[in-house]
Formats: sequence, C-alpha cells, structure tokens
Amino acid sequence: MKSGRLLQLLASVAAGDVDEQISVAEMLYRGWSPDDPYSQHIYNTAMILCADHELNVSSFAARVVASAGSTPYVVINAGLSALQGVRHGGYTEHTEAFLKEIGAADKAEEVIAARMRRGETTTVPGFGHTLYPDGDPRAKILLDKLKAHYADSPEIVLAQAVERAVLKMLGEHPTIDFALAMIGRLYDLPHGSTLGLFALGRMVGWIGHAIEQYEDGQLIRPRARYV
Repeated sequence: MKSGRLLQLLASVAAGDVDEQISVAEMLYRGWSPDDPYSQHIYNTAMILCADHELNVSSFAARVVASAGSTPYVVINAGLSALQGVRHGGYTEHTEAFLKEIGAADKAEEVIAARMRRGETTTVPGFGHTLYPDGDPRAKILLDKLKAHYADSPEIVLAQAVERAVLKMLGEHPTIDFALAMIGRLYDLPHGSTLGLFALGRMVGWIGHAIEQYEDGQLIRPRARYV
C-alpha cells in the first residue's frame, strides 16, 4: 500500500504544489504562506495533533469500510465524507464564521451576549469539547505556539479576547476547531483550507486504522434489534 504517495497526492491538490521530495508541511507552506517560514512548523504541529482521536466519526467510518476489504482510496473517501459533516471537521467553518462575526477584540462579549439572548449558548463554535471539560490539550498546544510567535498580531489579540469572554460568560475552553480557525485567520488562508489541514492530518490516522483492520481481517458488522 503506497499510503505515503496517497497523502502526498492529496496534499498537492490542497497546496497547489507538486513535489514528492518535500514534506506535506513544507508543501503547504510553499502553497499557502510562502512569506512565513514558521507556518511550516505550525502546519506540521496541527497535522500531528489532528492525526488520531480514538474512534471518532471519520476514523470509525474509515475502519468499517476497511473491514469490508475496500481499497485505501475508498477508505480515505469514506473518512473525508464523514469529516466534512458540521458535527465533525466541518465545524471549523462554523468557528471561522463565529470569529468573523465578532471581528474585533472589543466586540467579543457583545456578540456572545447576543448569542446568549438568542439561546445559542450551548453551541458557541470552537469551545466546549465534551471530552475535555478542562480544555482541549490539542488546542492549547497550537494556541500557545501561535501566541508566542505572533504575540503582536491583531488576530492573536482577537483570539485572546474571545477566549477570555467565553470563559468568563460560559466557562468554556477552546477546542481544536478554534485553534485551526485561528491558523486560517493568521495566514489569511482561502475558505476551506483549515478543514483541508484537519483532513491531511487525520488521513494518517485513517490509514493506520485501515492497516490494522486489514491485518485483523474481521468484518465490522453490528447487530440491530427491531422494535
């Protein structure tokens, strides 16, 4: 299975840069943010943090498809189909829209208060991961790196204001979606790029799950009770 070749192929589509001699992170840096070398490190870190996360929706879907004996290409397609859902990786786009709605650091509490009045406090995009009540460690790693390197950026000022406001008003912490959305804003990436970054990282996990499932040789076939 030429899984590395498959990853390189999809990365070249995302970045618009075809060079099999360089890493995926460097490919993204060249295609997305060639004026900022540090972005390569950020992309690499983000993909590592997104690579696997237990049996999340897309990884489970990929594993089920692999258990049927499907090719790696079909397995990846299954993972991508699940990942783009708005309750999974597609949530990054909602987070980007939320940050765009706020726009400026001094508007953070105002926008969140308006959401509270509309009864939308349970769905503040980019905050409150159900598995991490004390904060998503993946988000912390990425955000700490971004804040340290781009401390004076208006986007970092915005991020910190939003974090403070959400914690104060709702008691929630940032998720990986928020960190990815901030990457998109810092590097002024085209719409959909952060989901692409998420997908490229998670793809490694899907391939790993597929390899395990191929070796196991068992079909994943849950039973159902008719009622």
